[in-house]
Amino acid sequence: MAKLKDLINIEEKQDTITIRGVDIPVCFNMQSFGYIEEAYGAGFPKFEADMNKIMSSKKANVSGNMIKIISSLIYAMVRSGGTECTPEELTALIPFQDMESVFKDVMKVFNAQYFDSADGEKIKQEKK
Repeated sequence: MAKLKDLINIEEKQDTITIRGVDIPVCFNMQSFGYIEEAYGAGFPKFEADMNKIMSSKKANVSGNMIKIISSLIYAMVRSGGTECTPEELTALIPFQDMESVFKDVMKVFNAQYFDSADGEKIKQEKK
């Protein structure tokens, strides 16, 4: 029987974000949902709704909830990328002045890897 690592190139370059000058591997995959729920303290649908609300706002106000959303997404993607840490440990290691650039890098990866529910609806509606 074939092994998955023989069928898929696992040596492919993984996305990274930089925290304190160190490249940390990140990804958004099936495991990420559980990590988001762990860090955010609510289910993914609640996280997604809150994140969409903040992202669609014309004015970005730094609030406790916004920091929690950003930190939860960063944590989920760092953990899914293979780095073991706690949400508190990771948040403490990212200097506040670096949070915006780290979040932008995470969002690039997230947007490239996240399967949007609207995409799922489009697939359902396509004629076969």
